Amino acid sequence: MAGRETMTSRERLLKAISHEVPDRVPVDLGGNQTGIHKNAYAALARALNLPSEAPIMDAVQQLSRPSEAVLERFHVDTRYVAAGPAESWKGGIVQATRDGRLWHDLTDEWGVRWSMPDDQSLYMDISHHPLAEATMRDLADYPWPKGDDPSRFAGLRERAL
Repeated sequence: MAGRETMTSRERLLKAISHEVPDRVPVDLGGNQTGIHKNAYAALARALNLPSEAPIMDAVQQLSRPSEAVLERFHVDTRYVAAGPAESWKGGIVQATRDGRLWHDLTDEWGVRWSMPDDQSLYMDISHHPLAEATMRDLADYPWPKGDDPSRFAGLRERAL
């Protein structure tokens, strides 16, 4: 494939989004919408004789962050870059036992708890929503996340280059 490529990934993507014809169809892999599940990624990495361990980039969907070796192997034109949570958010996955089962729980910035049983660790489902039975007053008093918190964007420009 590399021999037929005459554009950089940036040029290719700009052509495609401008509705012009690039040298080939751009490839996207590794984001929230174009991600790869941890089980599929482990199998792919094993088949390619690459290390199969990859960090989870989306705990709810259990999506792996593909290694640069995998991205290069498939000529992926994109690299996923996103703002992070506010510095004040202290989330993380905690383990809890319920009904005799081990669960992995994540409470997000919105106060929504996502849970996944350890024995079926495919994805997380909502197990608690703080506004499920909210009144108008509850909505007015709710501690909404601050989307404009500058700490969300710390280092974003450097990661995007």
